Amino acid sequence: MKREPERIPLTNTSAAMLRDFLDDYELFQSKLAADLHISPQLLNDILAGRRLLTPEHCLKLGRYFGNEPEYWMRLQNHYLFRKTQLEQAAELHAVVRLKAAS
Repeated sequence: MKREPERIPLTNTSAAMLRDFLDDYELFQSKLAADLHISPQLLNDILAGRRLLTPEHCLKLGRYFGNEPEYWMRLQNHYLFRKTQLEQAAELHAVVRLKAAS
């Protein structure tokens, strides 16, 4: 019997990177939440993967950390793309490719 290869668990890369930034800058969640003008619960939910970053959050994070807001948006979008790709694999596979006219 053929075994399916083990899959690496999908990680919300934007949340993981934000946790790394907290560690690297030795920040507490409460300080970051206050500085970003968001609730501590919202930040906790983002870090735990229960909530996604919005464009507004990305703009605030980019300004705060001095990087491009698109950096955070790309991380979030990549996660959403991979998650959808895995969850909808059967449906996506069923889509028939368009054949070009010859």
